[in-house]
Amino acid sequence: MLISLLAIGLPSVSKQWQQEPLRVQLRWLPQAQFAGFYVAKDHEFFQREGLSVSLEPGGPSVNGLQRLRDGEVDVTVAWTSDALDMRRQGAELVNVAQLLQRPGTMLVCSAASGVKKAADLKGKRVGTWFLGDEFDVGHWLQRYGLGLNAVRLVEQKPAARDLLDGQVDCATAMSYNEFQTILQAGALQSDLFTVRFAQENSGFLEDGLYVRASDLQDPVKSDRLARFLRSLAAGWRYTARHPDEAVAITERFMDSSNTTHQKAMLREILQLMDLNKGYGLLDPASFRRSVEIVGRGSGDPEGIARAARGAWSLKVWRGSELDGSQRGPLGPAGREAFSTLVTSPWFYVLDLIGTTAFALSGLIRALQRRYDLWGCFILTLLPAVGGGILRDLLIGGMRSPPFVFQDGTYLLVVLIVLAGGSILASLLSEGAADSANFQRLLGLCDSIGLATFTIIGAQVALEADLNWWWMVICAALTCAGGGMVLDVVTGREPRTFQGEPYEEIAVLGAVVLIGGFMIADRFETLQWPVLAAMIVSWVTVFICRQLVIRHNLRSWRPGL
Repeated sequence: MLISLLAIGLPSVSKQWQQEPLRVQLRWLPQAQFAGFYVAKDHEFFQREGLSVSLEPGGPSVNGLQRLRDGEVDVTVAWTSDALDMRRQGAELVNVAQLLQRPGTMLVCSAASGVKKAADLKGKRVGTWFLGDEFDVGHWLQRYGLGLNAVRLVEQKPAARDLLDGQVDCATAMSYNEFQTILQAGALQSDLFTVRFAQENSGFLEDGLYVRASDLQDPVKSDRLARFLRSLAAGWRYTARHPDEAVAITERFMDSSNTTHQKAMLREILQLMDLNKGYGLLDPASFRRSVEIVGRGSGDPEGIARAARGAWSLKVWRGSELDGSQRGPLGPAGREAFSTLVTSPWFYVLDLIGTTAFALSGLIRALQRRYDLWGCFILTLLPAVGGGILRDLLIGGMRSPPFVFQDGTYLLVVLIVLAGGSILASLLSEGAADSANFQRLLGLCDSIGLATFTIIGAQVALEADLNWWWMVICAALTCAGGGMVLDVVTGREPRTFQGEPYEEIAVLGAVVLIGGFMIADRFETLQWPVLAAMIVSWVTVFICRQLVIRHNLRSWRPGL
């Protein structure tokens, strides 16, 4: 019996011995803003990941970033403005997870202030904490042709007392804290002039998890941080499902509490998070906006821009596998960079050039067959957008309805080609379309289109979160799908089946792109490796297509 009891007890004992300590510094005193932390500790989510987490409360006299830099804690919750300033001073601190994907800072003007729009703020007394919140106010005012010099800044007291006492006309407030205090004091929300910077796309990122850069280089510490983030996510998701219990747990760590206020705080905090998908994921575009706001507000945009280099990493987030294992050759940061480049104006122009070339090839086929106007329209439309439509119908979901229904420019290009080509066909000689110069120009545009469509097809597959091989399939389908449908409609065997390399080139370009992305994924905070991979892929497809056209190359055909 004694041996049995020891055997039962040994696993729990050994588990306690294996608990790894982790000191976490919160940004403020215990409150519902950090409910997920306390729930994860109370429900032993940290312990299940082999962690012994100590939660250190913050406060007005506690600088979590300094404590992190000095080695007093392992993780701290901090705002981007403070972290960038510390990095500017030489501290190697890195954001490894963004807890609040949207900022909670807002501007609130009392009913007595008479402020109804941004222009009315001129000359008004505006209270801020001077903790970076004034940067948000200044950035928002600049969008309306004003600046911080247009208002009178006042260092405000806690709990929105200055605004409630009428000592300032407007004040910055956290949507989950001071704003709730204002509403609970009897102010009607409809009477207030409020600006939520998150809705105005104007606020910098706030609560993020920061660690020392040296800890990221240590595999053991990096794994510990990934397990911490995974257990913290479990705590927040439990909190979202059981908010009343989460508030009750949090209040056990507080000296005194207003339960109504804490529940309101938690409701607002949950609105600033993405708990179902992407919890803790830092959005590079939001970070760039934060750098711009902080740089402009601090008066040292170049220094802040230098500090921003290497200021974040998704290594821990990816190691936590909160959204499952990675699908495709690029992580979230690389995908964001890829999507930004593909939707840029210069790439859009290449897309339209390719669409024009594909449309023109269909129109020439229709004119040679002496089709009527409707037949010319269909044959012009199919090669121009048919491949993309087939691709979008195959993927469905986020690609429904297909792209041509979301951007009318492609249909406009088809109509312009149809109208212009029909007019030129009546004016030019019968053999003009077969001339060497015209065929050379058509081949050049076709090569541009093939290279561009290859990248677009791969981007759509990546955006749809498909596995890497779908990038190859979608690239080939985008490039050749419309032409194959055109051949079927006109009763001709697809030319790509008869030895002319076409889909093969698109497949090659997609494979080159995937290889480039696998290299670029190692430099997740930089955009240029993604751009370099795109350029190499584009040039590869363009050159291969030109070689096929100029030298009449043919692919290998097996024979019996």
